[in-house]
Amino acid sequence: MTDMNLNTLITPGEVIDLAFADTGYLPPDSIGRADIAAAEARMLLPVTGADLWRSLLEGKYPALRRDYVLPAAAAAVRFGMQPLLDLRCGAGGTGLCSASGDRTADAEALLRSRKAQRSRLAALLRRLSDHLDACADRYPEYDPRGNVLRRVTIAGGLILRR
Repeated sequence: MTDMNLNTLITPGEVIDLAFADTGYLPPDSIGRADIAAAEARMLLPVTGADLWRSLLEGKYPALRRDYVLPAAAAAVRFGMQPLLDLRCGAGGTGLCSASGDRTADAEALLRSRKAQRSRLAALLRRLSDHLDACADRYPEYDPRGNVLRRVTIAGGLILRR
C-alpha cells in the first residue's frame, strides 16, 4: 500500500494549517499520510470508536469533523512528528536541525515544547470526548463505553483509572 492510499480524516495541508502555523514554513510533503494515519489510530480512534470513525471517513458529520476532530487530529500529528522534525538525518548520521542564524533548541526548551504539545493534545482530545458524550444522541455510531477517556484520565503525566 502506498502512502497516498491510507484513509485519513485530515490532510497534510490541514495539519500544517492547524498545528504548525506557529512554526514558519513547513512543506506539505514533510507530513506523510502514514504519519497522519498513525496519529489518528493512536490518539483519536480510541475516543471516537471504530463505527463513528468509519462514518467520519465517509463524510458524515462535517461539523463534528471540522470543529472537534480536525483540531485534535492535527495536534496528534504534531505531537507524534515534532521529535522527528527536530532532527536532521543523512548519510553522516543524525543531528539536530538548525536554520542559519538560529540557535538549536537546548534539551530544556525541547522538553517544555513537548510538554506544551502534550497538554494541547490532551485538552483537544478531552474537548472531543466531552462533546461526544454530551451530544451522543446526534451520533448513533458513537458508543461511550468504547471511549478510552471515560475510563482513564491523564493528569500531569499520570494515568488515572476511573
